[in-house]
Amino acid sequence: MNPSPATPAPQRDVLVACPLCASTAARPLAVYPELSWVSCDCGLIYKRSEVPDPAVAEFYESGYFGAGDQGRRYTQRTRRRIQKSRNQILDVLNFVPPGPLLDIGCSVGYTLRAARELGLSPTGSDLSQYAIRSCREQGFRAETGELSKLPFADGEFGIVTMKHVLEHTPDPRAALREVHRVLKAGGGLFIAIPHAGYRKARRAPQKSRYYLPAAHGREHFVYYTPETLTRLLQQAGFAVKAVNPQLLHRQAGLPRQLGEALVAPLRWVAQRLADTLGLRKEFWLVAVRD
Repeated sequence: MNPSPATPAPQRDVLVACPLCASTAARPLAVYPELSWVSCDCGLIYKRSEVPDPAVAEFYESGYFGAGDQGRRYTQRTRRRIQKSRNQILDVLNFVPPGPLLDIGCSVGYTLRAARELGLSPTGSDLSQYAIRSCREQGFRAETGELSKLPFADGEFGIVTMKHVLEHTPDPRAALREVHRVLKAGGGLFIAIPHAGYRKARRAPQKSRYYLPAAHGREHFVYYTPETLTRLLQQAGFAVKAVNPQLLHRQAGLPRQLGEALVAPLRWVAQRLADTLGLRKEFWLVAVRD
């Protein structure tokens, strides 16, 4: 007699209401035995329920950053990652003066290195002890901190960067309250985040890596569009200044400014085309604390 198959563990509620509009009505978007995703009428996509997984607690340690296939992918092209971080910081500096920078979710320090190269005083924060050790070994100040409770003083920073961080919390309002607290009045916030309007994810959500339990479905909780994130930031006390990479950087050197001016028309067309066709897997956003 064959043994009967094990009964699947029940899913538990993760978010019973939309983190943006608080509505409890939502349409199923991608449903699996391990977890389920829903879409709210306001445009936000969030995880409704999942089967608890004890392995998630170790997800952000050395295997994520420096060991195995995931680690090898993460640590490739270091110089390119630092240069991308420089561009992102320069995006913020179009709207705020230079100041101490906090990188939330600092990983192994790419943004901290970019900030130091730009003459800023950088600090990192991360849940991962592996990431904190790596940044400290490079001479950076780095502290362990949760998004809902950052270990820093009120108004301590002039710039905060959050790169692929906000989608990792089921309580984005609590995270943004903490960012608002540690950022001084008039300070700048940079966010890079997956785009909920990405065409491939919209066309076949059940097959999308955004939602699959074996891909990003376990680690992520909420997916945003520029419109939904703008609404959330406005409610949290921020004024959104720009979406997507800036064409010109006022704080860059003169040779770079001239080069950017020459290619700006082509970059503008490329950006509009990417938006129209839904080709952006991520978007960038700059906001200023009211």
